[in-house]
Amino acid sequence: MPPPATPATFRRPAQLLIVTLTVTVFAVVVAFVTLQLRASLQEQVLRREGEALAAVASMQLANNAAELAKVGVTDVPGELADVALKTSRLRGVFGIRVFDASRALIEAVPFAWTEEPPVAADWTQLAAGAPIARLRRGPGPALAVLVRDSSLPLLEAWVPLERASTHAFAGAAQFWIDGRTIAAELAALDRRLAVQAGLAWLAGAAVIALALAWAFRRLAAANDALRLRSDDLARANRELVLAAKTSALGAVTAHLIHEIKNPLAGLEVFVANQADGSQRDDAGAELAAASELTRRLRTMINDVVAVLRDEQHGASFELTAAEVCELALARARPAAAARGIVLDCDRSPAVSLAGRRANLACLVLHNLLQNALEASPAGGRVRLAAVAEKKAGDELAFLVEDSGAGLPDAVRARLFQPCPSGKPGGSGLGLALSAQLAAQAGGRLELVRSDSSGTCFRLVLSVGG
Repeated sequence: MPPPATPATFRRPAQLLIVTLTVTVFAVVVAFVTLQLRASLQEQVLRREGEALAAVASMQLANNAAELAKVGVTDVPGELADVALKTSRLRGVFGIRVFDASRALIEAVPFAWTEEPPVAADWTQLAAGAPIARLRRGPGPALAVLVRDSSLPLLEAWVPLERASTHAFAGAAQFWIDGRTIAAELAALDRRLAVQAGLAWLAGAAVIALALAWAFRRLAAANDALRLRSDDLARANRELVLAAKTSALGAVTAHLIHEIKNPLAGLEVFVANQADGSQRDDAGAELAAASELTRRLRTMINDVVAVLRDEQHGASFELTAAEVCELALARARPAAAARGIVLDCDRSPAVSLAGRRANLACLVLHNLLQNALEASPAGGRVRLAAVAEKKAGDELAFLVEDSGAGLPDAVRARLFQPCPSGKPGGSGLGLALSAQLAAQAGGRLELVRSDSSGTCFRLVLSVGG
Protein backbone atom coordinates (compact mmCIF):
# COMPACT_ATOMS: atom_id res chain seq x y z
CA MET A 1 0.00 0.00 0.00
CA PRO A 2 1.61 3.35 -1.02
CA PRO A 3 2.41 5.87 1.70
CA PRO A 4 0.36 9.05 1.99
CA ALA A 5 1.37 12.10 -0.03
CA THR A 6 4.08 14.15 1.61
CA PRO A 7 2.98 17.73 2.44
CA ALA A 8 4.85 20.58 0.84
CA THR A 9 5.94 21.65 4.31
CA PHE A 10 8.51 18.85 4.45
CA ARG A 11 11.30 20.32 2.36
CA ARG A 12 14.36 19.47 4.39
CA PRO A 13 15.88 15.96 4.32
CA ALA A 14 15.86 15.80 8.12
CA GLN A 15 12.13 16.54 8.25
CA LEU A 16 11.40 13.96 5.55
CA LEU A 17 13.45 11.40 7.48
CA ILE A 18 11.54 12.10 10.71
CA VAL A 19 8.17 11.75 8.95
CA THR A 20 9.26 8.55 7.19
CA LEU A 21 10.57 6.98 10.39
CA THR A 22 7.45 7.96 12.34
CA VAL A 23 5.08 6.57 9.70
CA THR A 24 7.22 3.41 9.43
CA VAL A 25 7.15 2.83 13.19
CA PHE A 26 3.39 3.39 13.17
CA ALA A 27 3.07 0.83 10.33
CA VAL A 28 5.08 -1.70 12.37
CA VAL A 29 2.83 -1.12 15.39
CA VAL A 30 -0.33 -1.53 13.28
CA ALA A 31 1.07 -4.72 11.68
CA PHE A 32 2.02 -6.16 15.08
CA VAL A 33 -1.41 -5.45 16.56
CA THR A 34 -3.12 -6.84 13.44
CA LEU A 35 -1.09 -10.06 13.57
CA GLN A 36 -1.90 -10.51 17.25
CA LEU A 37 -5.59 -9.96 16.54
CA ARG A 38 -5.43 -12.36 13.58
CA ALA A 39 -3.89 -15.10 15.70
CA SER A 40 -6.53 -14.58 18.39
CA LEU A 41 -9.43 -14.69 15.89
CA GLN A 42 -8.04 -17.79 14.16
CA GLU A 43 -7.73 -19.48 17.52
CA GLN A 44 -11.35 -18.62 18.32
CA VAL A 45 -12.58 -19.99 14.96
CA LEU A 46 -10.67 -23.28 15.39
CA ARG A 47 -11.77 -23.58 19.00
CA ARG A 48 -15.34 -23.20 17.82
CA GLU A 49 -14.91 -26.12 15.44
CA GLY A 50 -13.34 -28.27 18.15
CA GLU A 51 -16.07 -27.42 20.63
CA ALA A 52 -18.74 -28.25 18.03
CA LEU A 53 -17.20 -31.72 17.51
CA ALA A 54 -16.90 -32.19 21.26
CA ALA A 55 -20.58 -31.34 21.68
CA VAL A 56 -21.58 -33.88 19.03
CA ALA A 57 -19.37 -36.55 20.62
CA SER A 58 -20.85 -35.85 24.06
CA MET A 59 -24.35 -36.17 22.62
CA GLN A 60 -23.46 -39.49 21.03
CA LEU A 61 -22.05 -40.77 24.31
CA ALA A 62 -25.21 -39.69 26.11
CA ASN A 63 -27.41 -41.43 23.53
CA ASN A 64 -25.36 -44.64 23.78
CA ALA A 65 -25.57 -44.57 27.56
CA ALA A 66 -29.35 -44.16 27.40
CA GLU A 67 -29.75 -47.09 25.00
CA LEU A 68 -27.48 -49.31 27.12
CA ALA A 69 -29.35 -48.34 30.25
CA LYS A 70 -32.57 -49.72 28.71
CA VAL A 71 -31.07 -53.19 28.51
CA GLY A 72 -29.30 -52.89 31.90
CA VAL A 73 -25.75 -52.49 30.53
CA THR A 74 -23.45 -49.65 31.61
CA ASP A 75 -20.25 -50.34 29.65
CA VAL A 76 -19.50 -52.28 26.49
CA PRO A 77 -16.21 -52.77 24.58
CA GLY A 78 -15.76 -50.48 21.55
CA GLU A 79 -18.16 -47.87 22.84
CA LEU A 80 -15.67 -45.04 22.30
CA ALA A 81 -14.89 -46.15 18.77
CA ASP A 82 -18.60 -46.40 18.00
CA VAL A 83 -19.17 -42.87 19.25
CA ALA A 84 -16.29 -41.55 17.12
CA LEU A 85 -17.64 -43.32 14.03
CA LYS A 86 -21.13 -41.92 14.55
CA THR A 87 -19.64 -38.44 14.98
CA SER A 88 -17.57 -38.77 11.80
CA ARG A 89 -20.68 -39.45 9.72
CA LEU A 90 -21.91 -35.94 10.41
CA ARG A 91 -18.93 -34.18 8.72
CA GLY A 92 -16.56 -34.63 5.79
CA VAL A 93 -14.08 -36.73 7.76
CA PHE A 94 -11.17 -38.44 5.99
CA GLY A 95 -9.99 -40.48 8.97
CA ILE A 96 -10.28 -40.94 12.72
CA ARG A 97 -8.22 -42.42 15.53
CA VAL A 98 -9.51 -43.26 19.01
CA PHE A 99 -7.35 -43.52 22.15
CA ASP A 100 -8.36 -44.70 25.63
CA ALA A 101 -7.50 -42.91 28.86
CA SER A 102 -4.03 -44.50 28.92
CA ARG A 103 -3.18 -43.04 25.43
CA ALA A 104 -3.42 -46.49 23.84
CA LEU A 105 -4.82 -46.71 20.30
CA ILE A 106 -8.27 -48.37 20.25
CA GLU A 107 -9.48 -47.85 16.69
CA ALA A 108 -8.36 -46.22 13.46
CA VAL A 109 -10.56 -45.67 10.38
CA PRO A 110 -10.05 -46.49 7.59
CA PHE A 111 -6.90 -48.08 9.05
CA ALA A 112 -4.11 -47.33 11.49
CA TRP A 113 -1.82 -45.07 9.43
CA THR A 114 0.19 -44.45 12.59
CA GLU A 115 -0.07 -45.57 16.18
CA GLU A 116 1.88 -42.62 17.56
CA PRO A 117 -0.10 -41.18 20.51
CA PRO A 118 -0.69 -37.45 21.00
CA VAL A 119 2.02 -35.43 22.68
CA ALA A 120 1.89 -35.06 26.45
CA ALA A 121 0.94 -31.37 26.39
CA ASP A 122 -2.04 -32.03 24.11
CA TRP A 123 -3.11 -35.02 26.17
CA THR A 124 -3.06 -32.94 29.36
CA GLN A 125 -5.32 -30.39 27.71
CA LEU A 126 -7.68 -33.15 26.49
CA ALA A 127 -7.80 -34.73 29.94
CA ALA A 128 -8.90 -31.33 31.27
CA GLY A 129 -11.89 -31.44 28.88
CA ALA A 130 -10.61 -28.86 26.34
CA PRO A 131 -10.75 -29.79 22.64
CA ILE A 132 -7.88 -28.99 20.23
CA ALA A 133 -8.22 -27.87 16.59
CA ARG A 134 -5.49 -27.04 14.06
CA LEU A 135 -5.63 -26.17 10.36
CA ARG A 136 -3.01 -28.06 8.31
CA ARG A 137 -1.88 -26.80 4.90
CA GLY A 138 -1.82 -30.20 3.19
CA PRO A 139 -2.12 -33.75 4.53
CA GLY A 140 1.56 -34.40 5.10
CA PRO A 141 3.39 -37.73 4.66
CA ALA A 142 1.32 -39.55 7.32
CA LEU A 143 -2.00 -38.91 5.54
CA ALA A 144 -0.81 -39.11 1.94
CA VAL A 145 -2.57 -42.49 1.60
CA LEU A 146 -5.86 -40.92 2.75
CA VAL A 147 -5.77 -37.59 0.89
CA ARG A 148 -4.35 -37.54 -2.60
CA ASP A 149 -4.69 -33.77 -3.11
CA SER A 150 -1.51 -32.41 -1.54
CA SER A 151 -2.85 -28.82 -1.57
CA LEU A 152 -6.07 -29.63 0.30
CA PRO A 153 -6.27 -27.94 3.71
CA LEU A 154 -7.19 -30.31 6.57
CA LEU A 155 -8.66 -29.60 9.98
CA GLU A 156 -7.04 -31.72 12.68
CA ALA A 157 -9.40 -31.90 15.68
CA TRP A 158 -8.84 -33.68 19.00
CA VAL A 159 -12.02 -34.26 21.01
CA PRO A 160 -12.06 -35.46 24.65
CA LEU A 161 -14.48 -38.36 25.37
CA GLU A 162 -16.16 -38.64 28.80
CA ARG A 163 -18.40 -41.27 30.38
CA ALA A 164 -21.96 -40.07 30.39
CA SER A 165 -22.71 -41.54 33.84
CA THR A 166 -19.59 -40.44 35.73
CA HIS A 167 -18.24 -37.66 33.45
CA ALA A 168 -14.84 -39.26 33.89
CA PHE A 169 -12.23 -38.87 31.13
CA ALA A 170 -12.42 -42.02 29.01
CA GLY A 171 -10.17 -41.14 26.07
CA ALA A 172 -9.91 -38.91 23.02
CA ALA A 173 -10.68 -39.06 19.32
CA GLN A 174 -8.63 -37.49 16.52
CA PHE A 175 -10.50 -36.32 13.42
CA TRP A 176 -9.00 -35.35 10.04
CA ILE A 177 -11.65 -33.22 8.31
CA ASP A 178 -11.89 -31.34 5.01
CA GLY A 179 -10.72 -27.84 5.98
CA ARG A 180 -11.63 -25.87 2.87
CA THR A 181 -14.58 -24.16 4.54
CA ILE A 182 -12.49 -23.16 7.52
CA ALA A 183 -9.63 -22.05 5.26
CA ALA A 184 -12.00 -19.88 3.21
CA GLU A 185 -13.41 -18.35 6.40
CA LEU A 186 -9.93 -17.60 7.71
CA ALA A 187 -8.88 -16.14 4.34
CA ALA A 188 -11.92 -13.82 4.38
CA LEU A 189 -11.02 -12.86 7.93
CA ASP A 190 -7.44 -12.05 6.82
CA ARG A 191 -8.73 -9.85 4.01
CA ARG A 192 -11.00 -7.90 6.35
CA LEU A 193 -8.17 -7.45 8.83
CA ALA A 194 -5.81 -6.30 6.06
CA VAL A 195 -8.33 -3.71 4.82
CA GLN A 196 -9.01 -2.47 8.33
CA ALA A 197 -5.30 -2.32 9.15
CA GLY A 198 -4.58 -0.45 5.91
CA LEU A 199 -7.34 2.09 6.57
CA ALA A 200 -6.16 2.54 10.15
CA TRP A 201 -2.58 3.06 8.96
CA LEU A 202 -3.60 5.54 6.28
CA ALA A 203 -5.72 7.54 8.72
CA GLY A 204 -3.02 7.45 11.38
CA ALA A 205 -0.26 8.34 8.90
CA ALA A 206 -2.31 11.29 7.63
CA VAL A 207 -2.86 12.52 11.19
CA ILE A 208 0.85 12.06 11.98
CA ALA A 209 1.89 13.88 8.80
CA LEU A 210 -0.46 16.79 9.50
CA ALA A 211 0.62 16.99 13.12
CA LEU A 212 4.30 16.96 12.16
CA ALA A 213 3.66 19.53 9.43
CA TRP A 214 2.01 21.81 11.98
CA ALA A 215 4.84 21.21 14.46
CA PHE A 216 7.54 21.85 11.84
CA ARG A 217 5.75 25.01 10.70
CA ARG A 218 5.54 26.29 14.26
CA LEU A 219 9.17 25.33 14.84
CA ALA A 220 10.23 27.08 11.64
CA ALA A 221 8.31 30.20 12.66
CA ALA A 222 9.93 30.09 16.09
CA ASN A 223 13.36 29.63 14.49
CA ASP A 224 12.72 32.56 12.14
CA ALA A 225 11.66 34.75 15.04
CA LEU A 226 14.69 33.66 17.04
CA ARG A 227 16.96 34.30 14.06
CA LEU A 228 15.51 37.78 13.61
CA ARG A 229 15.97 38.50 17.30
CA SER A 230 19.51 37.17 17.12
CA ASP A 231 20.20 39.39 14.10
CA ASP A 232 18.75 42.38 15.95
CA LEU A 233 20.86 41.61 19.00
CA ALA A 234 23.97 41.14 16.86
CA ARG A 235 23.28 44.41 15.05
CA ALA A 236 22.66 46.19 18.35
CA ASN A 237 25.86 44.72 19.72
CA ARG A 238 27.82 45.92 16.69
CA GLU A 239 26.29 49.37 17.08
CA LEU A 240 27.16 49.43 20.78
CA VAL A 241 30.72 48.35 20.04
CA LEU A 242 31.00 50.95 17.30
CA ALA A 243 29.46 53.61 19.57
CA ALA A 244 31.96 52.72 22.27
CA LYS A 245 34.80 52.96 19.77
CA THR A 246 33.58 56.25 18.37
CA SER A 247 32.95 57.64 21.86
CA ALA A 248 36.48 56.76 22.85
CA LEU A 249 37.74 58.17 19.57
CA GLY A 250 35.75 61.35 20.19
CA ALA A 251 37.26 61.80 23.63
CA VAL A 252 40.75 61.24 22.29
CA THR A 253 40.04 63.59 19.37
CA ALA A 254 38.75 66.35 21.65
CA HIS A 255 41.81 66.08 23.86
CA LEU A 256 44.14 65.96 20.87
CA ILE A 257 42.50 68.97 19.26
CA HIS A 258 42.76 70.93 22.48
CA GLU A 259 46.46 70.13 22.78
CA ILE A 260 47.50 70.88 19.20
CA LYS A 261 45.30 73.86 18.38
CA ASN A 262 47.53 76.59 19.83
CA PRO A 263 50.88 75.01 18.77
CA LEU A 264 49.51 74.63 15.24
CA ALA A 265 48.56 78.31 15.10
CA GLY A 266 52.07 79.27 16.18
CA LEU A 267 53.56 76.92 13.59
CA GLU A 268 51.43 78.55 10.87
CA VAL A 269 52.70 82.03 11.79
CA PHE A 270 56.30 80.83 11.91
CA VAL A 271 56.12 79.08 8.52
CA ALA A 272 54.41 82.12 6.94
CA ASN A 273 57.14 84.47 8.23
CA GLN A 274 59.86 82.14 6.96
CA ALA A 275 58.20 81.97 3.54
CA ASP A 276 58.00 85.77 3.31
CA GLY A 277 61.66 86.23 4.22
CA SER A 278 63.12 83.44 2.08
CA GLN A 279 65.52 84.47 -0.70
CA ARG A 280 65.44 81.15 -2.62
CA ASP A 281 62.54 80.56 -4.93
CA ASP A 282 62.42 76.80 -4.43
CA ALA A 283 62.66 77.06 -0.65
CA GLY A 284 60.02 79.76 -0.68
CA ALA A 285 57.65 77.57 -2.68
CA GLU A 286 58.10 74.68 -0.26
CA LEU A 287 57.51 76.91 2.74
CA ALA A 288 54.43 78.39 1.07
CA ALA A 289 53.05 74.87 0.54
CA ALA A 290 53.78 74.05 4.17
CA SER A 291 52.03 77.23 5.24
CA GLU A 292 48.98 76.28 3.16
CA LEU A 293 48.94 72.80 4.68
CA THR A 294 49.07 74.13 8.23
CA ARG A 295 46.31 76.59 7.39
CA ARG A 296 44.10 73.75 6.13
CA LEU A 297 44.85 71.72 9.22
CA ARG A 298 43.92 74.64 11.44
CA THR A 299 40.69 75.14 9.47
CA MET A 300 39.75 71.50 9.87
CA ILE A 301 40.46 71.62 13.59
CA ASN A 302 38.38 74.78 13.95
CA ASP A 303 35.49 73.03 12.18
CA VAL A 304 35.69 70.07 14.53
CA VAL A 305 35.93 72.39 17.54
CA ALA A 306 32.83 74.23 16.33
CA VAL A 307 30.90 70.97 16.07
CA LEU A 308 32.07 69.89 19.53
CA ARG A 309 31.05 73.29 20.89
CA ASP A 310 27.62 72.97 19.29
CA GLU A 311 27.27 69.49 20.80
CA GLN A 312 27.94 70.95 24.24
CA HIS A 313 25.97 74.18 24.06
CA GLY A 314 23.50 73.60 21.25
CA ALA A 315 23.20 75.42 17.93
CA SER A 316 20.57 78.11 17.45
CA PHE A 317 21.28 78.88 13.79
CA GLU A 318 20.08 77.24 10.55
CA LEU A 319 21.76 76.47 7.25
CA THR A 320 20.06 75.92 3.91
CA ALA A 321 20.78 72.89 1.76
CA ALA A 322 22.71 75.13 -0.65
CA GLU A 323 24.87 76.47 2.21
CA VAL A 324 25.63 72.96 3.45
CA CYS A 325 26.64 71.91 -0.06
CA GLU A 326 28.80 75.00 -0.48
CA LEU A 327 30.60 74.39 2.82
CA ALA A 328 31.31 70.78 1.88
CA LEU A 329 32.44 71.74 -1.62
CA ALA A 330 34.69 74.52 -0.33
CA ARG A 331 36.66 71.99 1.68
CA ALA A 332 36.88 69.58 -1.26
CA ARG A 333 37.84 72.04 -4.04
CA PRO A 334 41.58 72.22 -3.31
CA ALA A 335 41.96 68.45 -3.50
CA ALA A 336 39.74 68.28 -6.62
CA ALA A 337 41.79 71.00 -8.33
CA ALA A 338 45.05 69.24 -7.49
CA ARG A 339 43.84 66.09 -9.29
CA GLY A 340 41.96 67.81 -12.09
CA ILE A 341 38.59 66.42 -10.98
CA VAL A 342 35.41 68.32 -11.84
CA LEU A 343 33.00 69.01 -8.96
CA ASP A 344 29.31 69.21 -9.96
CA CYS A 345 26.63 70.45 -7.58
CA ASP A 346 22.85 70.50 -7.66
CA ARG A 347 21.50 72.44 -4.67
CA SER A 348 18.09 73.51 -5.84
CA PRO A 349 15.83 72.73 -2.81
CA ALA A 350 15.30 75.74 -0.52
CA VAL A 351 15.27 73.68 2.67
CA SER A 352 16.95 74.61 5.95
CA LEU A 353 18.56 72.42 8.57
CA ALA A 354 19.16 73.11 12.25
CA GLY A 355 22.73 74.14 13.06
CA ARG A 356 23.66 70.88 14.80
CA ARG A 357 22.37 68.76 11.91
CA ALA A 358 23.99 71.04 9.38
CA ASN A 359 27.39 70.78 11.08
CA LEU A 360 27.17 66.97 11.29
CA ALA A 361 26.00 66.84 7.66
CA CYS A 362 29.02 68.91 6.62
CA LEU A 363 31.37 66.47 8.35
CA VAL A 364 29.68 63.46 6.71
CA LEU A 365 29.64 65.10 3.26
CA HIS A 366 33.26 66.16 3.63
CA ASN A 367 34.25 62.55 4.32
CA LEU A 368 32.11 61.25 1.43
CA LEU A 369 33.54 63.83 -0.97
CA GLN A 370 37.07 63.02 0.13
CA ASN A 371 36.41 59.30 -0.51
CA ALA A 372 34.85 60.14 -3.89
CA LEU A 373 37.85 62.24 -4.93
CA GLU A 374 40.24 59.47 -3.94
CA ALA A 375 38.16 56.85 -5.81
CA SER A 376 37.80 58.89 -9.04
CA PRO A 377 40.57 58.86 -11.65
CA ALA A 378 42.41 62.04 -12.60
CA GLY A 379 40.20 64.16 -14.81
CA GLY A 380 37.09 62.41 -13.53
CA ARG A 381 33.89 63.89 -12.14
CA VAL A 382 32.32 63.98 -8.65
CA ARG A 383 28.74 65.10 -8.14
CA LEU A 384 27.01 66.45 -5.02
CA ALA A 385 23.25 66.93 -5.10
CA ALA A 386 20.57 67.93 -2.58
CA VAL A 387 17.10 66.45 -3.14
CA ALA A 388 13.91 67.03 -1.15
CA GLU A 389 12.08 63.79 -0.34
CA LYS A 390 8.69 63.12 1.24
CA LYS A 391 8.39 59.54 2.46
CA ALA A 392 8.06 59.49 6.24
CA GLY A 393 7.65 63.23 6.65
CA ASP A 394 9.78 65.97 5.16
CA GLU A 395 13.28 64.72 4.44
CA LEU A 396 16.34 66.14 2.73
CA ALA A 397 18.75 63.81 0.90
CA PHE A 398 22.33 64.58 -0.13
CA LEU A 399 23.77 62.42 -2.93
CA VAL A 400 27.54 62.01 -3.44
CA GLU A 401 28.46 60.22 -6.66
CA ASP A 402 31.93 59.46 -8.04
CA SER A 403 33.23 58.03 -11.31
CA GLY A 404 35.48 55.38 -9.80
CA ALA A 405 35.52 51.60 -10.19
CA GLY A 406 33.16 50.81 -7.29
CA LEU A 407 33.72 49.68 -3.72
CA PRO A 408 35.89 46.62 -3.05
CA ASP A 409 34.05 43.45 -2.07
CA ALA A 410 35.56 43.52 1.42
CA VAL A 411 34.18 47.03 2.03
CA ARG A 412 30.72 46.19 0.67
CA ALA A 413 30.59 43.03 2.80
CA ARG A 414 31.06 45.10 5.97
CA LEU A 415 29.54 48.39 4.89
CA PHE A 416 29.36 50.99 7.69
CA GLN A 417 31.35 48.68 9.98
CA PRO A 418 34.99 49.10 11.01
CA CYS A 419 37.11 47.12 8.56
CA PRO A 420 40.64 47.23 7.08
CA SER A 421 40.96 50.10 4.65
CA GLY A 422 42.35 49.61 1.16
CA LYS A 423 43.81 53.13 1.10
CA PRO A 424 47.37 53.85 2.26
CA GLY A 425 47.23 55.25 5.78
CA GLY A 426 43.49 54.62 6.07
CA SER A 427 42.01 53.65 9.44
CA GLY A 428 38.99 51.79 8.08
CA LEU A 429 36.66 53.90 10.25
CA GLY A 430 35.60 56.59 7.72
CA LEU A 431 32.28 55.14 6.56
CA ALA A 432 31.52 53.72 10.01
CA LEU A 433 32.05 57.13 11.62
CA SER A 434 30.01 58.80 8.88
CA ALA A 435 27.11 56.40 9.55
CA GLN A 436 27.35 57.15 13.27
CA LEU A 437 27.41 60.89 12.61
CA ALA A 438 24.35 60.53 10.35
CA ALA A 439 22.56 58.65 13.13
CA GLN A 440 23.54 61.38 15.61
CA ALA A 441 21.97 63.90 13.24
CA GLY A 442 18.74 61.88 13.27
CA GLY A 443 19.25 60.55 9.76
CA ARG A 444 20.80 57.63 7.93
CA LEU A 445 23.55 56.93 5.44
CA GLU A 446 22.74 54.55 2.57
CA LEU A 447 24.59 53.01 -0.36
CA VAL A 448 22.57 53.67 -3.51
CA ARG A 449 24.79 51.78 -5.93
CA SER A 450 28.38 50.68 -6.47
CA ASP A 451 29.52 49.21 -9.76
CA SER A 452 32.11 49.72 -12.49
CA SER A 453 30.59 53.10 -13.41
CA GLY A 454 31.02 54.54 -9.92
CA THR A 455 29.61 54.67 -6.39
CA CYS A 456 26.74 56.73 -5.01
CA PHE A 457 25.98 57.36 -1.32
CA ARG A 458 22.87 59.06 0.06
CA LEU A 459 22.68 60.98 3.34
CA VAL A 460 19.04 61.37 4.43
CA LEU A 461 18.15 63.90 7.15
CA SER A 462 14.85 64.97 8.63
CA VAL A 463 13.98 68.60 8.04
CA GLY A 464 11.81 68.89 11.14
CA GLY A 465 13.14 69.72 14.58
